[in-house]
Amino acid sequence: MNKLFGVDFGTGGCKATVIDLEGRVCATSFKEYPSEHQKPGWSEQDPSLWIEAFIETVTQCKIQMEDGFGGVLGLAITASTHNAVLLDKKQNIIRRCIMWNDQRSSDQSNRLKKQYGERIYKIAMQMPTPTWTLPQLMWLKEQEPENYKKIDRLLFTKDYVRSWVTGDFCTDEVDAQGSLLYDAQRKEWSSEICAMIDLPLSVLTEIRQSKEIVGHVRAKVAKLTGLPEGLPVIAGCSDTAAEDLGAGAVREGQIIVKLATAGNVNLVTNQANPHPKSFTYPYSVSGKWYTVTATNSCASANRWLRDALYPVEKQICESKGKDIYEYMGEQAAAVELGAQGLIFHPFLLGERCPYFNPNARGDFFGITMLHTKAHFARALLEGVAFSLYDCLEVLRKFTDNMEDIVIIGGALLAGVGVGAFINEQEAAAKCARIKKTYYPNEENHRKYMKIFEIYRKIIASSEPIWNELAEIV
Repeated sequence: MNKLFGVDFGTGGCKATVIDLEGRVCATSFKEYPSEHQKPGWSEQDPSLWIEAFIETVTQCKIQMEDGFGGVLGLAITASTHNAVLLDKKQNIIRRCIMWNDQRSSDQSNRLKKQYGERIYKIAMQMPTPTWTLPQLMWLKEQEPENYKKIDRLLFTKDYVRSWVTGDFCTDEVDAQGSLLYDAQRKEWSSEICAMIDLPLSVLTEIRQSKEIVGHVRAKVAKLTGLPEGLPVIAGCSDTAAEDLGAGAVREGQIIVKLATAGNVNLVTNQANPHPKSFTYPYSVSGKWYTVTATNSCASANRWLRDALYPVEKQICESKGKDIYEYMGEQAAAVELGAQGLIFHPFLLGERCPYFNPNARGDFFGITMLHTKAHFARALLEGVAFSLYDCLEVLRKFTDNMEDIVIIGGALLAGVGVGAFINEQEAAAKCARIKKTYYPNEENHRKYMKIFEIYRKIIASSEPIWNELAEIV
């Protein structure tokens, strides 16, 4: 039986999945890894942990399958975008990777916006914010000049891991667009933008199509993981683009809600839709684009709550073989709608859409003596939902026809790349399935809209305080 292999590097961990050509999962494995937050708003990861996670999850998938990796046609590696891995002349990592949700470059973003904003927006179709590689590199140039001078090659997360697997050095159009170093109309690196931070074009790699075969599994990697030596590996793309395809989103107007470390509400379009309150990317489906609105903290907020309030329960659940998040969900479900007046704002690492304020702070508003951990679990889920609703409101500017889709991961591009499917549309048609349809509860919606208005009023009142606090600490 022919199969496809996808390995995704999310912000919270690595997930490897093997599927057959009908979209059925044959094996799956997940390995969590940490982010380091040395200062408020900072978020970094050690790229060597990605390689360790790749080896472990791939090996576990092989163990789960009776015939090992027999019948696997190709491998796709995807990851969150914006994350620059910097290598020196010996191809060694210069420093930990500054992640997409890092907020340290807010000053650099503001200066880029003030001095070059119109040109950057015209060339890259995005405005500078701390999530982009450009202001992060500018911060590095100013704060760590010796490290900046060492840069010989710049890769992104998936490209770094893939280069370890195959020995190739390239990226795809989606990750290029996510850097703010890319000319979205000419489809090439922008020498004008790179000159703004004195970045040599030579450190940037060739741009290939997401579905294009760019290398093959090397012997040393085959020995470490059990992957077949010579297995074709495609360029890959962002995790979001791959997941949207896995959800069957190939038509203009389809809306995809992604619940991951960050939360996304994405819209498939036939053309780029640059807008100050959203992001626009070329899609992994040929000829399509997708518009993204995103909240920085989604599943990561739940992970934070797990570690902060549920460490004992986590240990108990592990000893009983139960998922701690399932336990937390049960607790939240036992609390009535609105968590008895407890409201959560999930701005644990600043916020993107629609506020774009790196100084934004999370909070629980309305705490009383009645509230328990279960109320906090409920309020957190509701607060994340409110933040996603804020994102959805931005997308209403682009379409009136909205369709929510449940999302699965990104092996399908490998199938297109190795010829198992004629195109992305066929891959989605054969493999994407809706397992369950949820219909809104109109009465609950009306209640939530009343709370949502209060949620927004708190933000309006808090924003001056966020900025004042950022001046102090």
